[in-house]
Amino acid sequence: MVIARKYLVREHAPGCYHVMSRCVRRLHCLAVEERREWVERCLRIHAQKMAIDVLTFAVMKNHVHVVVRIRPDLVEGWSAREVVDKWLDLVPRRDGSGEILETDETLRELIATDGIWVEERRSRLCSMSWLMRLVKQKISIRMNREDQVTGCFWDERFTSILLPDERAILACMVYVDLNPFRAGECQLPENGCNTGLHIRLKNRSFYGGECRSQHHIGHYRSGVDFQAELGVLGDRWVLPLEACGDYLWHFDGGWVYDSPEWLTERWYLDVLDAAAREVRFTGSGNPKHRLDEQMAHIFDRMGI
Repeated sequence: MVIARKYLVREHAPGCYHVMSRCVRRLHCLAVEERREWVERCLRIHAQKMAIDVLTFAVMKNHVHVVVRIRPDLVEGWSAREVVDKWLDLVPRRDGSGEILETDETLRELIATDGIWVEERRSRLCSMSWLMRLVKQKISIRMNREDQVTGCFWDERFTSILLPDERAILACMVYVDLNPFRAGECQLPENGCNTGLHIRLKNRSFYGGECRSQHHIGHYRSGVDFQAELGVLGDRWVLPLEACGDYLWHFDGGWVYDSPEWLTERWYLDVLDAAAREVRFTGSGNPKHRLDEQMAHIFDRMGI
């Protein structure tokens, strides 16, 4: 039975979700590398403007995977003017013909005084549904314009699955990062492009140890904005591994981040390597076993 997303998504709590969307009729509409790079760039721009963390992602030939964490605890600390600026950067005002209208400082300050408008946009800026809506809408418009066609670019809205704990989060991240390898698009996991793993390896000096050594302060942390704190800009927009654990409700009130000492980039690469070696292919090139079944005993062996 299909359950409405509003009953599955915890709107007022930080939570991790695996989001996936396919192209219409599963056609290879994203087979061209230039298109995949544009999808990746579009996802980065929107995620950095919104209170949503991207743990990892994979842009495939006919579908997109994203592992996200919504951050309602973060957006609550934004001022009304910050909400206005972030929203208008993503969704600028337009006239009847679709041309973008200039929004000067005076108008932005006036909009910030509208409490109802600000609170509605504040909730949207930490909404997984609005992230996917804006990203997919812009991708559809651009791709249809390039192909000189009209109609649906995506097969459906999108699929989302709640990841309830660290084990589920890490297993899903491994599954997403190994998607190009399992699909036969590359001979080695590290050769896959347009994935969170590719960004981590491309910026190895940043992700490999600089983050934890300079910014790790204990086991529990409250009110953490990892993207602002770690300066994740440009190619370093995927969340560092130390920030890919889980948020817990603290007895003093509010959400605190649980940062396990063992969760490092080196450890994650070791898990990816172990999982990749577990993949066995049939004669047609399809994996024989589901990756989640293989990950279970790998985690058990590594004490997770």
